[in-house]
Amino acid sequence: MNDLPTFDPHVLREQFPALQPDATGRQASYLDGPGGTQVPERVIAAMAAYLRTGGSNLGGFFPASERSEAVAEAARAAMAAFYNARRPEEIVFGQNMTSLTFAMSRALARNWQAGDEIVLTWLDHDANIAPWLQAAAEKGVSVRWLDFHPADTTLALESLPALLNDEYARYLLDVEDY
Repeated sequence: MNDLPTFDPHVLREQFPALQPDATGRQASYLDGPGGTQVPERVIAAMAAYLRTGGSNLGGFFPASERSEAVAEAARAAMAAFYNARRPEEIVFGQNMTSLTFAMSRALARNWQAGDEIVLTWLDHDANIAPWLQAAAEKGVSVRWLDFHPADTTLALESLPALLNDEYARYLLDVEDY
């Protein structure tokens, strides 16, 4: 017995202007979400309203900056609630995933040394692979790959301990717990 409500994707699709048929009746398909995420009309309206009131950079001591700070804080709080984060400060916004991952990989790579190792997965989008590969190449760090099960596309966590060197393997939680 299925207790879940039925999902009608057409109702959701109608909220996205970019997904509506063009003048010839053709509908677009966007198959690279991180490369061009489409947004619903209410997001477009909220962004337009913000831009109409005079947005500004954050951290200034003037009304437009204070309004921008309030919008950013409200958005961070909403996302923290959505993701069940402990605090809104755990939420970071940036220009796109590739840029954010690039910045994070560079921050972490500052302490890497030749002989260190990182583990990546084959399931990630290139935005979460290329920045790490570039940082690893620059620092002389080895890259190991965590495979996945093709039948259900779950990570092959049982092979993770073998990918970790002895220094880090002792910190690994028992994958049976997941």
